Amino acid sequence: MRLRGSALLLLALAAPAAAQRMERDLAYGGDPAQRLDLSLPAAPGFPTVIFVHGGSLTRGDKADGDYRHVCEPFTAAGMGCANINYRLAPGHAWPAQAEDVAAAVAWVHRNIGARGGDPARLSLFGHSSGATLVALVGADARYLAAHGMTTAGLHAVIPMGSIMWDDDLERAIDERGRAAVEAAFRRDPDNAMFASLDDYLEHWPIRHVRAGLPRYLFLIAEAEQEQPPVLRTNRAFVEQAAALGNQADYRVLPGRTHDSALSKLGEPGDPVFALIRDFIDAPARDSLYIPNGGSSAVGP
Repeated sequence: MRLRGSALLLLALAAPAAAQRMERDLAYGGDPAQRLDLSLPAAPGFPTVIFVHGGSLTRGDKADGDYRHVCEPFTAAGMGCANINYRLAPGHAWPAQAEDVAAAVAWVHRNIGARGGDPARLSLFGHSSGATLVALVGADARYLAAHGMTTAGLHAVIPMGSIMWDDDLERAIDERGRAAVEAAFRRDPDNAMFASLDDYLEHWPIRHVRAGLPRYLFLIAEAEQEQPPVLRTNRAFVEQAAALGNQADYRVLPGRTHDSALSKLGEPGDPVFALIRDFIDAPARDSLYIPNGGSSAVGP
């Protein structure tokens, strides 16, 4: 049967989308929450982004409206993308959430090669409390070490929209003393997921800055620079990391809020997505951070 030119054009345009593959609810652990959706591009040899949703470690799902489309621009740009769920508090105490992120990374590392991806090019991308999780798993070597991996095996870490330590609590310790703060900490039901104040303090990524980190790019919405102090805490991580020889940078996103920083990624020509894509594609450099000028804003 002869196809008209317009029909051939439609088939040609549809072919790349049809060639993309989606696998849903793949198990990376035994718990029902330990599932991921995997979006794969057509061409082999692709890098893969592992996305971690937010929700204060107590809520959120990869199928939520805020998160279910997050992989689409990555796959359209020729990257694999794993959108993961993880065990949530209070049903699962800390550090189940960080352990699950590491377990998902290990699963992707083991399985992406058979699907055409490059296991040496895995990047972590997280939003809100998911940003805390990816920053921590990239810095605290214990989580990936449990799976026989090192953090050096991560190609890049991209936290979007989270503080790197609890500034209010640490100020309170300085002003009121450790004992008083610890007593108040234990009375707050929101802290029940942590076995102790020390566990809570250690879950903040700033505690784990060291030499040998993977490449970091912090993304900060213009509307959330100061309250909470995302800019100040992200910048402190970058400065400490760079001082130890790591590659780290941050960008402020003009016109973006905590939510729109993520939700606009799929819009055509989105400059924030282009920034993420280019960071993942970029080769390693000696340093990304230039004090007092290297961390310029991206376009609107």
